Amino acid sequence: MANPKNRGKNSNLRVFLTILLVVAAISVMIKLNRNFNFSVTVPLTFENLGDDQILKSASTNQVKVKGKASGYDYFKYRFFSQKFPIDLSQLQQKNGKAYYVFNAEEDALEGSLTGSDITSFQPDTVFFDLDKNFEKRVPVIPEYAISFAAGYGSLEGFKVDPDTITLRGPQSELDTITRVYTEAISFENVRNSVSDSLQLSFNAAIPMVEIRPDKVLYSLSVDKFTEGSVSVPLQLINVPSNVTAKVFPKRINVIFNVNLSNYELVKSSDFKVVVDFDQVESLSTSLTPEVKEAPSYVRDIRLSESTVQYLLVK
Repeated sequence: MANPKNRGKNSNLRVFLTILLVVAAISVMIKLNRNFNFSVTVPLTFENLGDDQILKSASTNQVKVKGKASGYDYFKYRFFSQKFPIDLSQLQQKNGKAYYVFNAEEDALEGSLTGSDITSFQPDTVFFDLDKNFEKRVPVIPEYAISFAAGYGSLEGFKVDPDTITLRGPQSELDTITRVYTEAISFENVRNSVSDSLQLSFNAAIPMVEIRPDKVLYSLSVDKFTEGSVSVPLQLINVPSNVTAKVFPKRINVIFNVNLSNYELVKSSDFKVVVDFDQVESLSTSLTPEVKEAPSYVRDIRLSESTVQYLLVK
């Protein structure tokens, strides 16, 4: 059984501690309600920048504010992130320089210190380096590597859309840029068509220049390919007027790859293979034939003969 004297001591201690806490709380509240001097460092935010302007730099991104406020308001203020907004569309200008001057009577802090009495801003002026926003169109260069599965390929190849984009920024920066690049992407053993989007970037960091849009779509149309060949007559060009030219053979096989859907469309007449007598060398009796015309849907074109023999008869 507990000792009555001990119970009495514990009860008295609890009462004493309760009174002490109440007195301390009242004392703190009285002090918080009194006005006292404060000093806070406030980050700056910059708003309403014109579409035709770019903010290159500001002399500071924070300001030290001194003033008077109740301890209660200051205590609340310390628990919230406060910022001081500067309207860039209302800046003053002098000698080509843009600036904002803090006014202790007109400028006010946000949050619990809205009604405080401000005595000073340090620094009292923020200077801005503004530049005109220019636009420039540049090509998009895709960065990719592709390997196809055997018998597969792409007639159109890797394509991006759009293939040119708009840059916005200072003229001095835009003059140094001639292109933008996609992020690198690679494909292996490809059998099926693919498409998605890619992020755009520069080779080096250019923070003042904006890319619009900053992504492009890509597509790779993949088909099953097969090899084909047709026999094409050789056409002689630039034959001297005082001679008759003959070549052996008179026809040559054109070998190519074509996607299966276009295989039946290929005809001998779609190709033009020439022998150019302007290329004749005095010590040689052979010429190299060249493919001058071919359908757009064939690829990997080669000839069955790398050279042909010729004869000139007067």
